[in-house]
Amino acid sequence: MDDSTIKLQAKLDQTKSIKNINADIDKLQDKIVKLEIKTEIDPKAINKSKSLLQYLANGAKKLTSWLNSTVTFANVFKKTYEAIQAIKELDTALTDLKMTTQISDRQLEKIYQSANDTARQMGVTTKEIIQQTAAWSRLGISTSEAAAKLAEYSSMFAAISPGMSLDTATKGLSSVMNAFKIGLKDTDAVVDGIISKINVIGSTQTISNSDIVDFLTRSSAAMAAANNTLDDTIALGAAMVGITGDAAEASQILNSVSTRLNGYDGDTGEFIGGIDQLSGKISNLTKTASTPDGISLFSDETNTQCKSTRQLLQEISEIYDQLGDREQIQLLETLTGGQDSQAIGAILGNFDTVTSSMQSMANSAGNAGAEMAVAMDSIEFKMNKIKETGTGIAQNLFGREEIKFVLDVIGSLGDGLDWLTDKLGLLGSIGLGAGLFTGIKNVGNPKMFGFSFA
Repeated sequence: MDDSTIKLQAKLDQTKSIKNINADIDKLQDKIVKLEIKTEIDPKAINKSKSLLQYLANGAKKLTSWLNSTVTFANVFKKTYEAIQAIKELDTALTDLKMTTQISDRQLEKIYQSANDTARQMGVTTKEIIQQTAAWSRLGISTSEAAAKLAEYSSMFAAISPGMSLDTATKGLSSVMNAFKIGLKDTDAVVDGIISKINVIGSTQTISNSDIVDFLTRSSAAMAAANNTLDDTIALGAAMVGITGDAAEASQILNSVSTRLNGYDGDTGEFIGGIDQLSGKISNLTKTASTPDGISLFSDETNTQCKSTRQLLQEISEIYDQLGDREQIQLLETLTGGQDSQAIGAILGNFDTVTSSMQSMANSAGNAGAEMAVAMDSIEFKMNKIKETGTGIAQNLFGREEIKFVLDVIGSLGDGLDWLTDKLGLLGSIGLGAGLFTGIKNVGNPKMFGFSFA
C-alpha cells in the first residue's frame, strides 16, 4: 500500500470517529432535555416538594403555638404568684393592725377593702395605708375609722412634701395634734388645721415641709406649754430656721426662751419661779416714749397668764429699734438667760418674716387640697393608680380566707405524710416512694385507661 493510500485511510478513520463523538453528544443532550422536561412537569415531583414544604411549615406553626402557650402559661403563673404574694403582704399588715387595736373582723375587712381605694388616690401602696392605720392606732387613736382617715391624711401630707417619708409625716402630725389639740375629735380638721398651714409656709419661704415638721416634732410640746398656737410656733420656727439653717438648733433656742419666759429652766424644764422679777426686768428695759410703762410679760391684769412667746417678741420688736445698744444687750440676756441672744436679736430686728407667715397661714385653707390635685395629675401618681388597681383586682380574685383554707389543707396533707413516713420507717418510705413514682409515671399513659396505640 503506497503512501497516498495510507493517508486516505487515516482521513476516513478520523471522519468516522468525529461522527461517533457527535452522535454521542447528541444523545447526551437529548437525555438532558428529557430530564429537564420531566422535572418541570412531573406531578409526583411537584407533590413531593409541596408536601415537604407544607410539613416544615406546619411544624413551625406548631412550634410557635407551643412556645406561645408556654410563655402565656408562664406569665399567668407568674402573675398569679405575684397576686397571691401581694395578698399575703396585706394579710401580714392586717394582722399587725388587729394586734394594735380592738377591732372586729367586719371592721378589719372594711379597712382591707377601702385601703386600696385610698392608696389609688394618695399615690401610695395598699400595704402602706394599712400599715399607717396600724401606726395611728399605736399612737393612741381610739377608733379604726379615725385611724384609717388619718392614714389617708398622712399619705396626703407625704405626697405634697418632697423627700418626706410616710413615717415622718405620721409622727409629725401626731406630735402636733397632741400638743395643740387639733383633730383629736374631728380628724378632718387635720387637713386645713395643720397640713395646709405647714405647706403654705414650705411653699413660699426658704424652708421645706420636712424642716418644719422636724422643728415641730422637737418643739410642739414646749411651745404649746408656753401658750403658743400652732401658727405662732410655725411662724417663729420658720424664721429661726432661716437664721440658724438647722431645725434642731432652731427648736433648741425657741424651746429654751419659751420655757424661761414661763418660769421654767430652759435646760431642765423644772419650774424655777421668779416670773414677777423677770417681768419687772423686761418692763424696765422696754420703756420708751410709746411704751412708758414698758412691755409686760403677762397678758392679764392679774399677772397670772403669760403672753405667748410670739406675742411678747412681736411687741418687743415694735420698739426694739428705739432702745440703745446697752438696753438691747441687757434685754436679750434677760430673755435668753445669756445664751443664743444673737439669734433672738436677729428675729427682733426682722420680725416682718414672722408676721408674713402668720398672714399666710390665716389664709391657707384649701392649700393642701389644691397641692394634692396637682400631685395627682403627675405621671407617677397615674402609674401608681394603675399598679394599685392591679392589687385591687388581686383582692377581688384571691380571698384571704380561701388562701388560708388551701394552705391549711396543704399543711394537713403534709402532716399526714410526715406521720405516715414516720410510721413506715426508712424501708417503708422507699417502698412508698417507689409506688408514688410508678403512679406518677403512669399518669397520662394511654395504657392507664385501657387504650393501646401499638
